[in-house]
Amino acid sequence: MPHWRGPGAVRVPFFVAAMLNSFATFLQDSQRVLLTTHENPDADGIGALVGLAHFLRHSGKEVRIVVSPALPFFLAFLDPEGWIETYEPGGRHADLPHWPDTWVLVDASEIQRLGMMQGAFEASKAVKACLDHHMKDAPKGFDHEFTDSAASASAELVYDLAAPRMALPRPMADALYAGLVDDTGNFRFSNSTPKAHRIAAELIAQGVDPAGIYQALYHQGRPERLRLFGRAFGTLRLQAEGRYATLALTRGDLAACGAHHDDMDGLVNEPLRLRGVEVAGLLYELEDGRIKASLRSRGQVDVNAICRTFGGGGHRLASGAKLEGPLASALSSLDAVVIQHLEPDPSH
Repeated sequence: MPHWRGPGAVRVPFFVAAMLNSFATFLQDSQRVLLTTHENPDADGIGALVGLAHFLRHSGKEVRIVVSPALPFFLAFLDPEGWIETYEPGGRHADLPHWPDTWVLVDASEIQRLGMMQGAFEASKAVKACLDHHMKDAPKGFDHEFTDSAASASAELVYDLAAPRMALPRPMADALYAGLVDDTGNFRFSNSTPKAHRIAAELIAQGVDPAGIYQALYHQGRPERLRLFGRAFGTLRLQAEGRYATLALTRGDLAACGAHHDDMDGLVNEPLRLRGVEVAGLLYELEDGRIKASLRSRGQVDVNAICRTFGGGGHRLASGAKLEGPLASALSSLDAVVIQHLEPDPSH
């Protein structure tokens, strides 16, 4: 198969086309395919799952999508067919490890990112694969790995897989566009490559409504979310001459606001609005007492390298990790590593 499609189509690098050809061949040998993504799924994870499910159903496969925890309310529009199941280990999914002959983890390449489903994944005798665009060490725990860290989103990989092989139905196009939009920060982040824009243009030409997707993704907030943002802004700390900013939240903060985990979506990006801030961090308490740290970079600092110090990772400009608590101790540990990575300001 050539590495690019016909007139007006999106060029696909040869090695990516070869990788996706291998992925398509791998899927041909499957009949019952289970699709999952990382815990606390985002729009790219869900968009890529839904897009891949359409591709597999078009190919005549039995497909199930299972996520943990429940699909965030603001992403429900990406599942108009109601395909997505919420993982219930002691109930309807007690036998989940035995259902598939193939299990694909999408938008992640570390099995611990499955959260509650990790045990079921490890217990399953299915052939296991991952499809991902994050920068990680060689994936472990899989029979096959299909990864491209140059892709702007996992939705981009699914588009490249499916577009030459089928006509994309509108729900599939919507899902892939939403994944692309969310992981590129609505095409504001540096991973907004020319290829990402070309894919977006192709999807819009096929009927996707960009304004409608934007409204669905970003204008569905609850009052509790706004209260939580206000509470977080009260914790703002600026260090390294204003180049490093952090926000912090406890479980008590969420409870006081009546907020959910989903209400924190996008909060970590807010300090980057401040002049001079190069790295923004959001730290919040998890139920097990550990601290989840999310980092964002304006471009100068590789936050993936910082998060890998703590066993996490992601992208150069957007990464995360889990640190040992309490919150003050985690902040101190993170501060030390971030400040070490901040190069001296050339203006001084």
